[in-house]
Amino acid sequence: MNAAAMLGRLKFDPMGAIRRGGERFRNLHVVKRWRYREREPRKPLPVPLLAAFGGLAVALAGVGGWLAMQGEETVQAREAALPQVTVAVKGAAPPQPAKPPTPAPAPAPAPAAAPTPPPPPSPVAAAPQEAFVTLTPAPAAGLVEETKTGPLPRVAEDGRRPWQVYARPFPATDKRPRIAIVMSDMGLSGVTTGAALQKLPVGVTLAFLPYAERLDSWVEQARTKGHEVMLSVPMEPLGFPRDDPGPNALLTTLPSDRNIERLHWSMSKVMGYTGITTTTGSKFVGNADALKPVMDDLKARGLLFLDPHLTPKSQGAAAAEKAGVPRAAADRIIDRDLARNAIDDQLRELEAVAKQQGSAVGIGFPYPSTVERLSIWATGLQDRGIVLAPLSALVTQTKGPNG
Repeated sequence: MNAAAMLGRLKFDPMGAIRRGGERFRNLHVVKRWRYREREPRKPLPVPLLAAFGGLAVALAGVGGWLAMQGEETVQAREAALPQVTVAVKGAAPPQPAKPPTPAPAPAPAPAAAPTPPPPPSPVAAAPQEAFVTLTPAPAAGLVEETKTGPLPRVAEDGRRPWQVYARPFPATDKRPRIAIVMSDMGLSGVTTGAALQKLPVGVTLAFLPYAERLDSWVEQARTKGHEVMLSVPMEPLGFPRDDPGPNALLTTLPSDRNIERLHWSMSKVMGYTGITTTTGSKFVGNADALKPVMDDLKARGLLFLDPHLTPKSQGAAAAEKAGVPRAAADRIIDRDLARNAIDDQLRELEAVAKQQGSAVGIGFPYPSTVERLSIWATGLQDRGIVLAPLSALVTQTKGPNG
């Protein structure tokens, strides 16, 4: 298409252009007026309106303070006023219904205490080992002989004998079968000795080694608690010298005066014991000739002897009887086997012997298992009609050839 044709198609409307220009002018004028009014300063609010706003702020602050102090009560009151529905849940405890507050009732008078029924009468007195018993303090006046070896027990001029004076009291009227338990080799270990003193029934007789450390202290503690005390004198075993019985042991190869010196060495270490026994002298107690001077000395000093019956060939009880020494013989060593059930079996056998013969003697050692089983066993003795007695309550006495 040529230029002339294009120009011919163009239409020029001078009046329309004028109209459109006028509209643009009017629109621009309106915009300018709006912008001008926007920049005009605002008039201050009236004073009454400001006062109203201030009062509203004060009121809102007061409401906020009241809610801070009384909000919890208000919420609780609102919740109480709302209807509530309780739904039971399977397996849950039923809720307790709320009870309206009621004035506290006056305290009811305390009900009268029901009278305690008296215990059933017992045919015998309580077991002596359960009661506190005071032993005669040692050394007792008139029962000590001062020698070059040290203080030794002796018979008093008025006839009192150490085995009786230092014994734990026991009622002769108690006719129940008696069992004496002698816990031997005390003092060898401080730990086991302390545990035994703490846990054993006081009716158990304690035999201390003469060479134990703190012997005086151990014996004093034992007698203060009420235990009857003996000496466990070292004597020659069958396995000597492979088996060492301890210092100053009595030996079958020594002359009698040397053995008496050794015996006095053991006797001088402490006071307050009733007699002697041994847990090592399986060979010595089987030799009647070696035993004779020992028994004569025990007789002269008013002491008793417990034959531990370490071997079927033991001559201890026979030699003591011949010399007129108060004596007893062990029926069982209760802890040759340290298993708890084995110890229990030996204690039951002692009960059977006591019921058959009237008395029985058991020897044990302060092993933890032995102390434990003895403590449990002793608690039921009274119910089984048996009493735990000190060894002095089981000895047999004869005058012997020397009166």
